[in-house]
Amino acid sequence: MNAKTGKISQQWDLIYVDQMPEEPKKGELNKEFGLYVQRDFNIISAMTDHRYLEVINNKNMVIKTPNGNKGQAWYFDQQSKTIKSKLNNKSWDIINSGKTDQFQVYSTNSGWWQLFSYEGGFFSNMWDNRVLDVYQGKDAEAQKVFLHKRHGQKNQKWQVRYIDEVKSVQTKGLVGDFGFHANRPFYFRSRLPMQRVMECIGANNLVIKRWRKNVKAQQFLFDPVSKTIRSTQW
Repeated sequence: MNAKTGKISQQWDLIYVDQMPEEPKKGELNKEFGLYVQRDFNIISAMTDHRYLEVINNKNMVIKTPNGNKGQAWYFDQQSKTIKSKLNNKSWDIINSGKTDQFQVYSTNSGWWQLFSYEGGFFSNMWDNRVLDVYQGKDAEAQKVFLHKRHGQKNQKWQVRYIDEVKSVQTKGLVGDFGFHANRPFYFRSRLPMQRVMECIGANNLVIKRWRKNVKAQQFLFDPVSKTIRSTQW
């Protein structure tokens, strides 16, 4: 018991047993939270490069180029009323029980600092109305996200795309828009007289070297998910 404050924590609805509504089931829309129950989705930034929200290091949340990994897949859990990662089944969480603006995924407890709704392109905390925001508004690879008061700019706006509605990704054959065959290893061979090939050294440095058979550091492929050229070794 406490003195009357009028806050929502003191408010109650009286519902007769024969009028208690059923909770939404798997695949059904939870209207209060704006998400379909137990239906996997990606979260796409409205900024120019449309990067995806992703879990890295099993905890931290950033935006990254789409890659098809579980770290970029999410679902709404009806029982806990939280948004969970498909990577580790942990829930969105404001660090230190909501006392900061820092964001992570964490063990589920359904505290107010883990409850978020989706409406009008914004993910809002159900208690204090702060929204999911890309830090400093930078549309950069692995830029972190945090919580901030709503201002309506693109770094606070997101698209939910349910994975079961996405057309299957082309996994082989020529990808016309890019001019590469999907997932088919190739070399970059110089037209200089020695016809050396490009080689990836130490995961990020590119040089030209004499061709050597079956050296993966000299082989690359076009990844149709991320739409990027990747090293087959790294």
